[in-house]
Amino acid sequence: MKGYLNIAFKGLLVLLFPFLILFLGLFFDFFGKQQDTGIIQESRAPFLNANIEDYDKKRILFGDLHVHTTYSLDAFLGNLPILEGEGAHPVADACNFARFCANLDFFSVTDHAEFLTRREWEETIESLQDCSVISNQVDEEEIIPILGWEWTQSSLRPQDHYGHKNVILKSISNNLPARPIGAPDHTFFQGIVDAPIYALYGALLYDYKNMQSYFDYRQRQLIIRNQEYCDDETHVKDLPLDCLERAEKPSDLYRKLDEWEVEALVIPHGTAWGNTSPPLASWKNQLNSKEHNAKYQNLIEIFSGHGNSEEYRSWEEFKILEEEKVCPSPNENYLPDCFQAGEIIKERCRVAAGSEETCNSRASDARDNFTKANPFGLLTIPNHTPGEWLDSGQCRDCYLPAFEYRPKSSIQYALALRNFEDKESKAYRFGFIGSSDNHSARPGTGFKEIDRTKNTDSKYKSSNSLQGLGQSELNYAIPNSIEINLEQMVNRTRPSQPERVSSFLYTGGLIATHVTQKNRDSLWKSLQAREVYATSGERILLWFDLVNHPSEEIKPMGSEFFMTKNPKFQVRALGSQKQRPGCSFNNELDFNSLNELCNGECFNPIDERNNISRIEVIRIRPQTYPDEPIETLIQDPWKVLECEPSQEGCLVEFEDQNFNDANREIIYYVRAIQEPSVSIAAANLACEVDQSGKCIKVNLCGDVNGQGEGDCLAESEERAWSSPIFIKFSGN
Repeated sequence: MKGYLNIAFKGLLVLLFPFLILFLGLFFDFFGKQQDTGIIQESRAPFLNANIEDYDKKRILFGDLHVHTTYSLDAFLGNLPILEGEGAHPVADACNFARFCANLDFFSVTDHAEFLTRREWEETIESLQDCSVISNQVDEEEIIPILGWEWTQSSLRPQDHYGHKNVILKSISNNLPARPIGAPDHTFFQGIVDAPIYALYGALLYDYKNMQSYFDYRQRQLIIRNQEYCDDETHVKDLPLDCLERAEKPSDLYRKLDEWEVEALVIPHGTAWGNTSPPLASWKNQLNSKEHNAKYQNLIEIFSGHGNSEEYRSWEEFKILEEEKVCPSPNENYLPDCFQAGEIIKERCRVAAGSEETCNSRASDARDNFTKANPFGLLTIPNHTPGEWLDSGQCRDCYLPAFEYRPKSSIQYALALRNFEDKESKAYRFGFIGSSDNHSARPGTGFKEIDRTKNTDSKYKSSNSLQGLGQSELNYAIPNSIEINLEQMVNRTRPSQPERVSSFLYTGGLIATHVTQKNRDSLWKSLQAREVYATSGERILLWFDLVNHPSEEIKPMGSEFFMTKNPKFQVRALGSQKQRPGCSFNNELDFNSLNELCNGECFNPIDERNNISRIEVIRIRPQTYPDEPIETLIQDPWKVLECEPSQEGCLVEFEDQNFNDANREIIYYVRAIQEPSVSIAAANLACEVDQSGKCIKVNLCGDVNGQGEGDCLAESEERAWSSPIFIKFSGN
């Protein structure tokens, strides 16, 4: 009898075991849970940041139009504890950070649309609406939240690469799209979605204390995998609510925005950033009547936490000779990656006691292999280490440049470029903005140069035991590069370089707008008129006007018009307010949660300002015939106007006495340069150089053998970039 009872009991356990597991899983959230939407603080922000000036009867507002929460899939992954992340950062955190930490006038949430679910999109809208309502209840002029998303297109083929673009909407309540519009087949994001379950188990074994975070991540994966793609032939308003909408090209994105009938702007960003743009990427492939739509695309992000995309340089990653790519030689300001690949192999050969002839031959082969394997050239050098590449691929003489700089994707190149074949195409006429591109719901992180791993996207620390997993030791006995079969690279992403990228990640920039009133309508009007400027993060005040228009009207930055006489300009700039340490929270606030979010540091100004040291004027003459050399058309700087140190700022005037003689359109913009101060990652790779100035050793940011675990501070000159003034020559 006892035996039968034991058998029955065991049978009952077997029967109940799945239900027991299900119960425990639900009780302990082993199956994951949706991200919490967070709580928006209901107290008044400590400062109002609207600068009112009698100079032009307008206010200058500061904002950030490029911010990610952990609804972005890469931000969700990057904020997992195993990667030293802080966990979930919802839209409510972005609202709180903008109001209490960065003290902004406006901000936008622009999460990656590619795998943003319907629920997350609707919660984003609701949170921004709550942010607006709560802010207006405590002060009708406190903050203006803006709804948006990022269209994250990328291709390994330059001719198919259009780059990342943020879409921002005027309204947060009326006639909103039912879903954001993403780019198709993004290999990076798809790799995150398709990450195998054993990766989750590995994280649990390494970091079991934070197991819930990994279960939540696993649930996010499963939800996304079950999403279906929208039919591209169906009108957007007739599509089912739960599908993932895609636009293959910018023209498809514009068409869908037209179908939604929304007031929107499309803002390219990170254009010269080589981490997402392939070598030889160029603005040429989208300067046509289909892929560039001036109605939507009239602003561009010139600076962000991922660096500066302003400056054009004439060097190239590869040269094209008879339709074949060839590795170019280095020059004073640029060392090509392909050339350095040969130097790496040559040095390994030398250490292995190879002859000079053998080492030179293998170096030549390495350069050829790297070039043929583009964009997978890094894979041709076995077991390469970050330090071996020195400062190859970087713009040595650019201000806080984007990593692996792409000159033909720079903004100066775009402004000088013209399409003489497509008669319907319109020239790029961009106004300039700055942004953070922060991935932890922290808008406006440039208010202080502190907390690198929180206020930038740089999470790299060589002391993290996960860094370097899977790396094997160099084998100097085999100093050869290897050939790569490109046919086997289908659906592969380019090799990542997190150790090197960490030295090119900054706190980010801001957009400043000239408005008549602090409200949504006035703000949107300034964005459409390009009456905006960018800063590297500091709240520099800047005006740039044409003062001798025949109508006797002042023509501000962003204007476009004809002239029959030489133009005269006026520039006025005031340096940013200096900052005291800490925050100024009042007693009504939830101090603990905000202190955690702000990490104890906030926008906290004093009356004293930094001095403006000089004004630099840039003059660009767009092409007037096909293939007119771009490098001869960009004068940077055209003029340098020195400023005396003054708390009243700097006021200068200048005239182009050669405008009439030039008989062509000319574009002008200015940079207001502030006195030197320290900023995060300003030294980039912090090269040690020999007597000839050649980089012989790099000191990576975050590497205990380089710039260490601190903020990697170095001296730089913070700045503001005015939007251009576009003047067409009208003759007599």
